[in-house]
Amino acid sequence: METTQRPASGNGRARDTSRPDRSPLLRLEALFAKRSEAFMVAVGLLLVAAIWTIDMLTGPHLSLSLFYLVPVALVTWRLGRLSGAFAAALSAVAWLMADLISDVYPGQATVPYWNALMRFGVFLVVVLLLATIRDSLQRQRELAAQDFEAAEELRELNDLKDTLLHAVSHDLKGPITAILGAAQALQRREQLQLTPDQETGLLDAVAASGKRLNRMVNDLLDLERLDRGMIEPEREPTDLSALANRMVDEADFLREHPVRVLGDPVIISVDAGKVERILENLLSNAAKHTPVGTPVVVRVSERPDGVMVSIEDEGPGIPDDLKQTIFQPFRQGDAARSAGSGAGIGLSLVAKFAELHGGNAWVEDREGGGTAMRVFLPGAVTRSALPSSAPAAPALR
Repeated sequence: METTQRPASGNGRARDTSRPDRSPLLRLEALFAKRSEAFMVAVGLLLVAAIWTIDMLTGPHLSLSLFYLVPVALVTWRLGRLSGAFAAALSAVAWLMADLISDVYPGQATVPYWNALMRFGVFLVVVLLLATIRDSLQRQRELAAQDFEAAEELRELNDLKDTLLHAVSHDLKGPITAILGAAQALQRREQLQLTPDQETGLLDAVAASGKRLNRMVNDLLDLERLDRGMIEPEREPTDLSALANRMVDEADFLREHPVRVLGDPVIISVDAGKVERILENLLSNAAKHTPVGTPVVVRVSERPDGVMVSIEDEGPGIPDDLKQTIFQPFRQGDAARSAGSGAGIGLSLVAKFAELHGGNAWVEDREGGGTAMRVFLPGAVTRSALPSSAPAAPALR
């Protein structure tokens, strides 16, 4: 099936994002960043109380002026200017109370208050400086994060471009080579003495290769239009069982696979052209990724709120780790690429066309082995009054 693995980065080395930062300050900042604002306020109050207690006990014998800056700086860095100003006022008041209780300035009634006012002014300057530095660093970090995200997007786009070029060029090469080879053989028909049957076979090969190229170009164009929201479903009442039978009858790529269509004649309002593309891509995918002669079953099942279409095969199946990415564009694995299985957009269109109808697509393991591709199309379902072209009993194609 169409799967892929994300290409490795250009230098082939994975980035180490698990290495802890060696800066103690940054680690301390990260530690406090995980705490709530109430916790940080409590820490600031406890620090002011502890410093005030020590300051009061030591009196004029030991100056703790620098230590009052600790709660101010901590609260400002974590909570911003307003909380920092509150911590500055609280620290200045605590310092004033310690001076008054310890009688640091005997006989000078106004000096402690003037000092407290000056200290509060100094604390405010520290708060403003720290808050400005904090905001500047925060902006730089945001810009760095945006630059990193932009670089990651560019890297992913570059990887996608490389994958697209590889897949499309590989897929184009096959039919172009077939067309050129057949055209050159037809140009030399007299020299090669081609029989009418051989000429017809070469013309058929040219037509088949041309159809394949046209289908791939249409897939690429539709994928781009769907991503830009330029396609809207043109709904009309459609018998999905009859549609499935017609698709099976017209699918030349199913000649080497026995196919059965099972389902009742149910009518639902859908875009018949888009549902045809869904069936064509699913059937083509099943034919390409299963051995010759592997049976394929198309089921059309009525649901209370819509219809489910299933394509089931008895092939090798899909690994569990690839089932989540199989409907993404250009998700084609190494084995599929080596087998020349296409550009990896068929299943992505299946999912996008289903989403266009308000439905979805997914993959399951088929009971008994193999793969079951499911597509759900929501809508009101009615029974066809006329006999459906689907066989009443399982019919082998």
